[in-house]
Amino acid sequence: MASDPPAENVPRSESAAIRDLEETVRLEPDHGPSWHQLGQLLARVGRYGDALPCLIRAAELEPANLLCRSELGHLFRNLDFVNEAIHWHGEALALEPDSLVLQLNHLFVLPIVAASMEQIAWCRERCERGLEVLEAGPPLRADPGNNVMICHPFYLLYQDSDDRALLERYGRLIARCFKPQHQAAGPSFRPVPLGGRRLRIGFLSGFFYDHSNARAFEGLIRHLDRSAFEVVLIHLAQSPHDAVRSRIEACCDRVVTLPAPLNGASAALAALELDLLFFTDIGMHPFTTMLAAQRLAPVQATGWGVPQTSGLPSIDYYVSGELVEPPGAEALYSEKLVCLSGLPCCYLSESLEASSLPRDYFLLPPDLPLWGCLQRLEKYPPDFDATLEAIARAVPEALFVFVEEQVPSLTAFFLQRLERSAPAVRERVVMLGRMNRAEFLALAGCLDVLLDPFHFGSGITLYETLHGGTPVVTLEGRFLRSRFVAAAYRLIGVVDPPVAGTPAEYVERAVALMKDPQQRDELRQEIALKARAKLYDRLDYVRGFEAFAQQAVAAQST
Repeated sequence: MASDPPAENVPRSESAAIRDLEETVRLEPDHGPSWHQLGQLLARVGRYGDALPCLIRAAELEPANLLCRSELGHLFRNLDFVNEAIHWHGEALALEPDSLVLQLNHLFVLPIVAASMEQIAWCRERCERGLEVLEAGPPLRADPGNNVMICHPFYLLYQDSDDRALLERYGRLIARCFKPQHQAAGPSFRPVPLGGRRLRIGFLSGFFYDHSNARAFEGLIRHLDRSAFEVVLIHLAQSPHDAVRSRIEACCDRVVTLPAPLNGASAALAALELDLLFFTDIGMHPFTTMLAAQRLAPVQATGWGVPQTSGLPSIDYYVSGELVEPPGAEALYSEKLVCLSGLPCCYLSESLEASSLPRDYFLLPPDLPLWGCLQRLEKYPPDFDATLEAIARAVPEALFVFVEEQVPSLTAFFLQRLERSAPAVRERVVMLGRMNRAEFLALAGCLDVLLDPFHFGSGITLYETLHGGTPVVTLEGRFLRSRFVAAAYRLIGVVDPPVAGTPAEYVERAVALMKDPQQRDELRQEIALKARAKLYDRLDYVRGFEAFAQQAVAAQST
């Protein structure tokens, strides 16, 4: 049913454990715990197709094994088998129907690479109805235990909907159930003096390593004025160690790694006595969501790391940029929206690795026009297929360059969808393997035109591709997550950027650009020159953030 990503560099100890367990289940085929352990280990090393029958066998042998059923739900969900994921999360829920975590895991099975707009609508309606029932019902038990929460609302980002009402309902449920023990009598924070010491800001994430989130916030963290601010970097318990993490840690006043238990992490955060706690990416890690649902600092904020409202009543501010938000954007956020000058990022130019590789390095033809579709496949919604198909028919000699997903089933589902909805595109697809970041930057420079997907477009990828000047065609949408490319063009002053207002105009702009090499080359040179001069190392954003932090803390203390 599901294929596996390549299992590279599996530790010898895990390989030996797998062999031992395989021998155990061969000798004792009715021993449920051994099947369960084998399935867990196979999943851990990326052998998902082998893990599934082991976990299913364990579930058959152990009807009361809740954890096994929950793990099957998570695994099927990550493989994008929606119905199977709902089934197994439902089996887990049937064993403990008063568990908030299991209820939400069962509701928030959202497609990753959606099969159709109808599938998206069905899953969304299922979430909305279920949340209404849960909110109207009695309080549920908050016990994440071994049944770790999935990142529930994250894949709503890929849908073109105003999610505020849904996320606020979700936020109220989480906040009601995850109040820590030490806050039973209500949070207590020391008064903040208006002078005499630096304001203490904590930045919390599970992704302060070689990850797009780190590149989005490293510039801000590094350049905050240390005469006015004490900067505390806060990791989750299992955050990886690498050179990027070490570099960010070196520029902070203090580094903290939270303990794994929720109450222990909550107590550790409260003990830091922060003036402002900034969550860079609420929704990307379930543990962050549980922490963000609590009041652990007098001022709590989030921002562009996840480009939509958190919906949590405990988050006071959402920090964004004036160029990227649509008119009336305040209505889209449960937090108070703060729009700083320009874009909400100080991307460090030093993070861009200079790299130039020819097309033949990627086995791409040297003489054919190439469209670049370099976002994760989950960012390409079903209603974008018709636009790609119109482009393919207008320029039939051009190829579409995509990058495969780490989980092969996601790539397979995407290609199957193109066979149904965009056959001319499917015939012209070149699917490249996973690559390192230097190769990715070089690939972007090899392509003629990049196609920004609808609804959730380029973010950090924009910074990484505009440096080389490759034009990005974009449709400026209704929400922050689809407006970043157009905002960047405004910031750097591109005279006639390829920004569309409708899908038809998107096709027109893309096709005209591909068919006019001179115009394309002139635009590439203009973008590269202006991006390098104006897009990176934006200290105006840092200064604006400093003013916001000082004003927010002062307002809370009065």
